[in-house]
Amino acid sequence: MMRRAWWILGLVLVGGGIALALSSQAGPSDFGWFAYAPLDGGSGGHLGASGSWWDGSASIVTRWQIVGCAVAVIGLMVLAAGVGFRLGRRRASPEERV
Repeated sequence: MMRRAWWILGLVLVGGGIALALSSQAGPSDFGWFAYAPLDGGSGGHLGASGSWWDGSASIVTRWQIVGCAVAVIGLMVLAAGVGFRLGRRRASPEERV
């Protein structure tokens, strides 16, 4: 049972982290400033190309999105450790096994 607990823990952490990161989207922001006059549209001074997926807008990342990504990464590390332990245990001779 203990062998399966690591796999279940890893999968729960990955799923929970992804769910947390996706469910805590930032709302619309209403702050900003201009340090200089914006360049006109024909000079190529905007960040994204016209019609691109980015369109030069900033993306706000919330604290909970960062926490969710960190939890998912920890879950992936738990799964990687489980795979490494299982591969190492399979290759070890019977007298070397703990």
